[in-house]
Amino acid sequence: MREKLAVSLLKAIARKMARTKFGQKSLSNTDGLSILKQQPGKRVYVGLVLIAMSFLLGLPSLAFLSYLSVKLSKPMTIAVGGPAVIILVHIVFGVGVYLAGQNYASKAMQWAVKRFIQKYV
Repeated sequence: MREKLAVSLLKAIARKMARTKFGQKSLSNTDGLSILKQQPGKRVYVGLVLIAMSFLLGLPSLAFLSYLSVKLSKPMTIAVGGPAVIILVHIVFGVGVYLAGQNYASKAMQWAVKRFIQKYV
């Protein structure tokens, strides 16, 4: 009973999605995931470096701020610096993801929507 309900819900979503502009564009796209076979550009590499930097900067910076906070007996160091570091790391990560994955994300989403619609319509 539950499976039938879930499948009917997925079919309804797929029919509705097939009527949207994005759904029709996805269905007419014949490229598939051919973008993954191309050599990535400099933009992708810069984005990947930024993503790696965000991981490498985050935890050591917080550890250093915690150490300074304890050593200097000033808890405001981590209270103010911690959120600032977290925000900076998230911004660097977001820019990296934007640079590295913009083309890939849109193509992958089109491919996934096309497969979903073809399966349930």
